[in-house]
Amino acid sequence: MINDAERDHRVMAVVASALQKPAELRRSFLQLAFQDDEALYHEAAETLEWEERMGNFLLEPLCVFKNLERPFQPGELVCERFEIVREIGEGGMGIVYEAYDRKRKQRIAIKSAKTGFRRLLTPELENALQVRHPNICLVNEIHTAQTAHGEIDFLTMEFLDGQSLSTALSLGAKFNQEDIMEIASQLCAGLAEAHRSGVIHRDLKGANVILCRSADGKLRAVITDFGLAGAAVDALGALAGTPTYMAPELWRGEPASKASDIYALGVILYELVTGRQPYAGLQEPSEDAAFTSPVPPSVYAKGVDRRWNAVILSCLDASPSTRPQDAAEVLARFQRKPFRKVSLVAVVLVSLLILAGFIPRVREPLLDMMRPAKVRLVVAPASSSEEMDATSRRILQNASGLIRPLRSGGAKVVVTPPEKVLNGNVITPKQAKSHFHATHILRVSVRREQNELEVRASVIDLGTQGSIREFSARYAPETAEDIPKALAGLVSATLRLQGDLASEPISPAAKRLYDQGMDLLRKNSYSYDQAFSLFTEAARLNPHSPLPLAGISEAKIQKFHGTKQQLYLDEAQEALSRAEALNPDSVAVHLASGLLYRTNGQYGKALDDYQRVLEIQPANVSALVRSAVIYNAQNMLDKAIENCQKAIQFEPDAPLLYQQLGSFYYYQGKYLLAAEQFQKAVERDHTLADSYASLGAVLNDLGRQAEAEQALLQSLKIRETALALSNLGLIRERQGRDAEAAGYYQKAAALEPGNYIDWLNLGDSERRLGRLAEARAAFRKVKELALVQLHQNPQTGHLRAVVAYAELRLGHNSAAEEEINEALHSAPGNSQVIYLAVLIYETLGQRNQTIDVLKGSTPEGIREIEHERDLAALQQDPRFLQLVAKAQEGGH
Repeated sequence: MINDAERDHRVMAVVASALQKPAELRRSFLQLAFQDDEALYHEAAETLEWEERMGNFLLEPLCVFKNLERPFQPGELVCERFEIVREIGEGGMGIVYEAYDRKRKQRIAIKSAKTGFRRLLTPELENALQVRHPNICLVNEIHTAQTAHGEIDFLTMEFLDGQSLSTALSLGAKFNQEDIMEIASQLCAGLAEAHRSGVIHRDLKGANVILCRSADGKLRAVITDFGLAGAAVDALGALAGTPTYMAPELWRGEPASKASDIYALGVILYELVTGRQPYAGLQEPSEDAAFTSPVPPSVYAKGVDRRWNAVILSCLDASPSTRPQDAAEVLARFQRKPFRKVSLVAVVLVSLLILAGFIPRVREPLLDMMRPAKVRLVVAPASSSEEMDATSRRILQNASGLIRPLRSGGAKVVVTPPEKVLNGNVITPKQAKSHFHATHILRVSVRREQNELEVRASVIDLGTQGSIREFSARYAPETAEDIPKALAGLVSATLRLQGDLASEPISPAAKRLYDQGMDLLRKNSYSYDQAFSLFTEAARLNPHSPLPLAGISEAKIQKFHGTKQQLYLDEAQEALSRAEALNPDSVAVHLASGLLYRTNGQYGKALDDYQRVLEIQPANVSALVRSAVIYNAQNMLDKAIENCQKAIQFEPDAPLLYQQLGSFYYYQGKYLLAAEQFQKAVERDHTLADSYASLGAVLNDLGRQAEAEQALLQSLKIRETALALSNLGLIRERQGRDAEAAGYYQKAAALEPGNYIDWLNLGDSERRLGRLAEARAAFRKVKELALVQLHQNPQTGHLRAVVAYAELRLGHNSAAEEEINEALHSAPGNSQVIYLAVLIYETLGQRNQTIDVLKGSTPEGIREIEHERDLAALQQDPRFLQLVAKAQEGGH
């Protein structure tokens, strides 16, 4: 039974939605919403009648303008920055303009609330505005302008030069299957990213999808107005939406959810395929409306894959619980992902004769027999030419044998081999589902391509008839015997199965080289070339193991970080594809894949890889630490520290774990805790140059210069690194020896030209030495390098703060202030962001802002400011001295 508060909320929510509809349809809307509760219906009807007599009080702002005026006019300069070009769109409560951003020198769009509706743009929107994805309209910031009608909120966003999907369809646009697949895939990807970020659209529809072209001319589908619909909902105290895109539960007054977004996505996909909406001509629900009945199976269109019917209809299911759980699942059901092809050397057919026969079947324990199978897999006969039939049969027989011992939820997988499928005369997926009670099918094609064997495979979900994951690789004589394991790995990774498949036999000689290479990569960030040589030799010694190839991928990724040259990421992807061709479910492959995704800023996919590793090996320290690094990049420092501490529980003597934990504490401004962890690292391994360098850096920040210098010199004695050189330069800088400091920074930048921190330090020293041209060149380099990384992850507050500082030193004060404000918002409590913010505000003469920022610092962060030469005036301010006194007491 609902309580009075819940009852009132539901009534007011539904009434507010009813008031947005034509008067003649409002009662029928209430009847549908409260068809299960007559008392609530009568209460809502009375409330509706009162609201109508009061002039729709719920829907109007407190200050109502009979003719809502435009907040801005063409030619107007808003906030001394945005030049209004023209009005390009209008909604009930908002207007969209094309504008020119004089500061960033680019076309943008501005979306403004109409006068009287300022509350539609609220700070609560900021979570939605932080979602970054190519298929979501990039929104930069909420601004407030002073107008004759008072303050008006507006958003600045990217300018999309195109037309809405609704407009295109209304003009008779016809899309071929390739375009439909591209648009649908992009919409699913964008919506999935929003949902992963906890953002619900609430008003997804064809009018909010813009079709335009990317810089390379490719079709780009962009979802707009994320969070704006939600703001309207909050402002009205009710649920709003566009009728023909609204899920059944929304009509009943239930809150918006991922499931209601999936329903709207289904309507859009239906329109894409058929050119019409699923309930053509129906504008409002009624008792006999099709909103509560199944959609007729009319999704088919000429030239469009018929399997789309099941996928789209599942999105339009009347029950939220039976729709796909999220857009990623919809995407997985119908998207054919690009094949990863592996170019290897020549193949000789006779080499396939080494493929063994059936793996002996071990008698199952009684407990296993009693458990109901969660996965029942049909291995379909291979699609191949007649000359390849015998080879294909052997491949699938061996793959079936490898899959059979795997488990799902404690129960073994039931595998129906190809010969049983043939004997049963099963041809279609529907027959496989009914005849064998199967849940999935593995489909494989094998064909000879010149001197190579090309294998393509897909795992199909029989519940949706959609492909979940696809695979493609070419095999040479030395790796052809690995095809069955690759197929079994495909199934295992796709269905998240448990078993011994992830174990990787490797020859002792190759394993020694592989371990040496991984140890080098862990201990020395510049050892990528040496590690690459070790991995290459290991791959030659053991061409059947994916470990050396995954190692090559990691070495190339590390080289990219040191050089920032894209070609090394391309080479990393190539090596990873070759490793996946041997076993897609290898732990080493998942770790390398996660590292590549992380480097490309695809944190969700990286975490998925690491989660799979932890499913296979719950105590895998690398997966725990790498997940922690991603959490740290997303400003989830507590989660990062928790993961790192868990890893230390598994390997308490591993020095690099303490090194990583120390870095997390450092960015929280907890320098004493950071120093403690770095000290533990060097105590466990006296050869770790980076740990000594990190210890020196934090001791310097704590004002213990003599100890810091000793640690840094010890680091350089082990190996010359940019980290040690740069931190030694900081010590010389604080001693007033800028010429020496600049020399250290120049050496650091030469060793690691892609590290923006080295260039930032160099720029400051050159500035103090009066070499302004050199300083500006260094700061331009800082901005260039930081923006490249910021593009990969726009939410990284520290990167944004670095950009802000570079802008300041380049004389772009407004840009510096804007960027540092965003940095402080996206990374609250980050000690390095606070430090740079203080430098920026002091340089801009904003002492009050400086003090406010410092109030959020740690005691160690306050004490660090005491040693900064550029902040001498601040150090005399009584308010700062009070903060210092509190810091010395250990608190604020």
